[in-house]
Amino acid sequence: MPAPYTKQPIIGITVRIDPDKDTYHLRTTYPRAVLHAGGIPLLIPLLTEPGYLDAVAQVLDGILLSGNPGDIDPFRYGQAPHVALGPVHPERDETDLQLLRIADARRLPVLAICYGMQLLNVHRGGTLFQDLPSQVENVMQHQQRGSFRRVAHGIQIDRDSLLAKLAGGVTARVNSHHHQAIDELGRDLRAIAWAADGVIEAVIGTQPNHFVLGVQWHPEINADHDPFSQALFKHFVAEAALHRQGPPLE
Repeated sequence: MPAPYTKQPIIGITVRIDPDKDTYHLRTTYPRAVLHAGGIPLLIPLLTEPGYLDAVAQVLDGILLSGNPGDIDPFRYGQAPHVALGPVHPERDETDLQLLRIADARRLPVLAICYGMQLLNVHRGGTLFQDLPSQVENVMQHQQRGSFRRVAHGIQIDRDSLLAKLAGGVTARVNSHHHQAIDELGRDLRAIAWAADGVIEAVIGTQPNHFVLGVQWHPEINADHDPFSQALFKHFVAEAALHRQGPPLE
């Protein structure tokens, strides 16, 4: 009898790095959210040697770009470092960028969360606000203190978007833990959700036959009880399952 998980889509998840301790790490909420949505989580170390990620991607049906406590190197989008730029992890930047290039080539479904959405935008030629409090007028507090689970602010969702269907309406409340955000939108991406201060909270890919969704909040944190978070992961895993099946026979 085959193992119960052999037909479920395999989702690669990028990890974080602690340079001081020379260790990788990741909150358990990411793989648990994937598993409970019907996928098989596979953690990907930040190794950028030629060919390694291409080999790993051969077994993947989808890619989840996790959040990250560091910031994206502004060199990646043609800017000098702002005085409020946080720590930069080159291994993480490069790993995610390589995986996004592979995802584009193979049409692998992508779910990009927080830092992941920001890097998705940079990959597509967009830019970032390096520090919202000092670069955006009348900005709200996006780097919330306290529990990661606390829903901190509302978002307005494009009523004609997939996100509105998953949320069951055009508004939602989300947790928020970032000080950077999308400035100029990258190619083949469409903004589909915004905070009250105008900060972009979600984007979706516009290329046909390639599912790409980015969210600025952390749905994995509340996926154990929140229907909207669960719907996001279930749809992503369903897209990965379709990719695993391959194109329909003609």
